[in-house]
Amino acid sequence: MLFWKPTTRWLAESRRPWLRRLAWALSRRKTSLAQRNIRRANPKAAVRTIASDIVAPHVANQLADCDFIFLAADTARARSVFNAVVHQYLIPGVQVGAKVTPDPAGNVADVFAVARLVTPESGCLHCSGFINATKLQEESVSGEERRAQRYVEDEDVPAPSVITLNASAAAQAANDFLFYMTGLASPRAKLDYTYFRPVRREVWREEPARRPDCLDCGQGTHSRLGRGDSARLPIKLDPSVTRRDGSWPATVSRRCRPRAAGRRPRRQR
Repeated sequence: MLFWKPTTRWLAESRRPWLRRLAWALSRRKTSLAQRNIRRANPKAAVRTIASDIVAPHVANQLADCDFIFLAADTARARSVFNAVVHQYLIPGVQVGAKVTPDPAGNVADVFAVARLVTPESGCLHCSGFINATKLQEESVSGEERRAQRYVEDEDVPAPSVITLNASAAAQAANDFLFYMTGLASPRAKLDYTYFRPVRREVWREEPARRPDCLDCGQGTHSRLGRGDSARLPIKLDPSVTRRDGSWPATVSRRCRPRAAGRRPRRQR
């Protein structure tokens, strides 16, 4: 199952209408490219693509039916939904990414790629500080989400091709998936995040954090850990979707609806 989110391209942002139309006519969604590559590797593979935002209710609803989730988005909202699904539905996943950071003079200050394995029994992205509450708010009202998807943190620099950085993180993520899901990983194997820094030829690991009072991975009464459909995912609800009497149509899953006031969900075993 592949999800697609629109990315900023210099052609699509051109001030010339005909150039923008040309850009969209020639462009292809990432899900289409991924589907093509999967079919090349296995012509019999069943691939279903969803061209929408991960925070949309009908998209988040699909994640809960996965066996393993690969997150390749850098926005705080995408990380929040991914982190919630992992712990609420006890589905393991891995978040991959790459970043090039310039210094004030415009020189490359740091380059790294990362693969963060997130499982219900380990810590979470919230506790480790990779989901910022301020960024969650900024992304919903400004262009912060677009800037978060840039590899280079500079508005005037086009996003570079970092295929080798992505390859390092993706290879680690694929190995994590393979050995975790097949049970071949050693019982003593750590679930640390793995970082690659090619500038210094370094590879280092960071232990995931876990707070007892965390709303995602904690053991408290208000935690979503293991609650399944009885808890609401942190998705973007559109008030226009509800009926006149305030009820939700059948097309919006229970797992995406707000809980009724005073109703305490039961923890799933």
